[in-house]
Amino acid sequence: MQQTATVTAEPVRTRADYRDFVDLPWRVPMDRPMVRPMRELQRHLFDRGKRFRGSLSLSALVDSMLFGKENPFYEHGDLEMFLARADGRPIARIAAIQNRLDNEYHHDQLGFFGFFECVDAGETGRAATRALVEAAGAWLKARGLTAMRGPFSPTINDEVGIWTEGDTYPTFLIPSNPRYYAGLLEAAGLVPMKTLRIYRKPVAGIPDDRLGRWFRRMERVQQTQKLHVRSANFKDLDSEVKNMVTIYNATECDNWGFQPMSFGELRSMAELFQYMLDPNLIRVLEIEENGGRKVIGGTITIPDLNEILRRTDGRLVHPYTIWKLIRMKMGQPTYRIRVAFLGVLPEYRNTMASTLLLVDSFKIAKQFGAKDFEGSWILEDNLPMVKPMEDWGMALTDKYLIFEKETL
Repeated sequence: MQQTATVTAEPVRTRADYRDFVDLPWRVPMDRPMVRPMRELQRHLFDRGKRFRGSLSLSALVDSMLFGKENPFYEHGDLEMFLARADGRPIARIAAIQNRLDNEYHHDQLGFFGFFECVDAGETGRAATRALVEAAGAWLKARGLTAMRGPFSPTINDEVGIWTEGDTYPTFLIPSNPRYYAGLLEAAGLVPMKTLRIYRKPVAGIPDDRLGRWFRRMERVQQTQKLHVRSANFKDLDSEVKNMVTIYNATECDNWGFQPMSFGELRSMAELFQYMLDPNLIRVLEIEENGGRKVIGGTITIPDLNEILRRTDGRLVHPYTIWKLIRMKMGQPTYRIRVAFLGVLPEYRNTMASTLLLVDSFKIAKQFGAKDFEGSWILEDNLPMVKPMEDWGMALTDKYLIFEKETL
């Protein structure tokens, strides 16, 4: 008779723990098309203050060059890493997350979890997940938090949810996991409470004559309503980031689970993206008012860098990544392109501004050369966003779940 493995869940305290925590996703079996996490980004986030590597570590220096001295999340949050071992072998991980900005905004005592991974789908994996959920819950409860929701890695503005339905590998900055994760979390006492949707449409599936009619109509709209769409100005990055943060926070504030985006959080990612992306993919919508132009909306469209990262095991600093990024700058597109954000200030929602940005997104996808157009993610019960996606013929391709434990 096979004996059950002895499972323990402990906080990450040593360099060996840290290495095992960071490396665990590379041991997870791929039971569907998957993409490993961006290794440099995770190393940087988890090694706060370089306590596990030291400031002279080559990897720490590279990560700091890419993402700054410290992840801006720590300006308003904290996290604790927990690693589960089965008979001493690393088997699962989780992070308990306190997000003070979210608590202040919602006036609640909600805690979060994220970065969940487990290499075992069986009873040992279930035992490890239960132990991790209990350890994370205890850490949150000790800080006065009363419930736990996730996975948010580390916030709702980052990677969110557990994949449950779909056939192809996920797009950049969308989580990737095997099919058994949802069952492990439910067995640990977490309950699904929100469903997220991914919508896609082949660019070639839109006839050129139809696209032409849309584009001509939107040109007339721009002229009659004095609207102008332009590309981002990466030479004035701070100003563009401030504009986009203002639009994001004003647009998303009525949505479930909203947490304000800080300038530092978006600035950190924008600083990296300015060297990787074509500025034409970031669009700014302006209106002529009072003799000048006012920014009222924008879109953030991202090439699917997972097409590259899935071939480098998630390594951003890799010869293949650098070569492919150079090729992309020279006009070789990724197959898929993702609209990660599209928003218009509330006072302009009754104009054609949102439609103009959506049509402009299709135009940019066509110019970029992508074959597949994605809108993600969208809450299943957010009908004002779901309906336009379906009306425009976009297909529901993937679903993700958010879990909650109401009482710690």
